[in-house]
Amino acid sequence: MVRLAPAVGMPPVWVGNASAAAIRRAARLGDGWFPSLISPEEVAEGRERLADLAAAHGRPTPLVAIGGTSALGSGPGVPSREAIASGIRSAYGRSLEEVLDIPLTGGPEQAAERLAAYRAAGATHAIIGVAGGDWRAQVDLLAETASLLR
Repeated sequence: MVRLAPAVGMPPVWVGNASAAAIRRAARLGDGWFPSLISPEEVAEGRERLADLAAAHGRPTPLVAIGGTSALGSGPGVPSREAIASGIRSAYGRSLEEVLDIPLTGGPEQAAERLAAYRAAGATHAIIGVAGGDWRAQVDLLAETASLLR
């Protein structure tokens, strides 16, 4: 009897979105949960629910990665926290007060403090997009931010 096997193993499956349905899917089927542009408090609440649901399915708690946006430092083309939050507000239909602290802004020290809050909330990974300014300079500032978290 010939038995065929897959050419490669199944890659990890991450379920995006911060909705209750996404958390349920991640708990039941996923290797990770990937909400974007939410607060550390929302991550902590979601991770707690994720852990409870995964346990009910006899599964380990999936990893948590957050998606975020940053504009570090200052200079030409670097948008303010308020400008970035205003875009998040209009795209997600949330109040400015809810989203004002989501963008990573300021210097690497301030960004590291904010990412540490996400880590304390249960996030093990962060995928950060650059919102403006000189791309190379922004990436260098993000690398400095990461070094402060080690």
